[in-house]
Amino acid sequence: MGKLSHYEYPDVPLNNSLDIGRRIAREFMGSVSRATLASALQMSDRGGGFGARIGAMRIWGIVEGRGTIRLTRNGLRAVNPLTPEESSMARRDLATSVPLFMELAGRLDGLPPDRTRLALLIEDITGAGRMEIERRLPVVARVFEDVLPLLPTSNGPDGGRRDERIGSGGESDDQGLGFLDIPALLDGPAPVSGEYAPVAETPVDTGEPRIEVVFPGGRISLPESIASLDVIIQVLQERRGNLSRGSGPAAF
Repeated sequence: MGKLSHYEYPDVPLNNSLDIGRRIAREFMGSVSRATLASALQMSDRGGGFGARIGAMRIWGIVEGRGTIRLTRNGLRAVNPLTPEESSMARRDLATSVPLFMELAGRLDGLPPDRTRLALLIEDITGAGRMEIERRLPVVARVFEDVLPLLPTSNGPDGGRRDERIGSGGESDDQGLGFLDIPALLDGPAPVSGEYAPVAETPVDTGEPRIEVVFPGGRISLPESIASLDVIIQVLQERRGNLSRGSGPAAF
């Protein structure tokens, strides 16, 4: 697991952690000793790689225990659900168990950030040093973006309002802090050549499959997952509605 200031975060994605959880459920009936699980994964139970995986599963809330690793109730619901609905609800419960990710999602209102904006938000939330954030950002971004579609947006009195200090489109943005403004891309016309349009930062190639949808002036780029597909489908449906009403460009 990783840590920025007093905020802990998993450094293994939720889907990868659930894969191990499924093995615990199917091969060990939901409970296994640390040494036996490490052997099943062909890892050392004292190695850093194995420790990172177990630490991530604890932070997600998939397992509990030290010497004996046991699936939690939500972990079992996610890896061995009775219905698809139970699986979806359990995955959402697990995704919301990381306070850092919850705060980030609330400020982003469910929209994927570029890496510069994400780094500034992490600095604002955690108070960690910039060098430390820069060192950990690739892992944090990869794990966070994978569960972003599962996280709720802000429901407080300022819910839905984006951070005004970072990436709001005002004069403070002249340092090149790009942010993919999905509502603007859905409702506005295609930008004229030479006009300013917010463009998302090209995603860092982590070797994992990604889904990309390019709009005039920007793109959506998310890790390939069912949750990411749900977000993109929703965006495309809204854009289709705008086109059919004549409030957007005549064609993609």
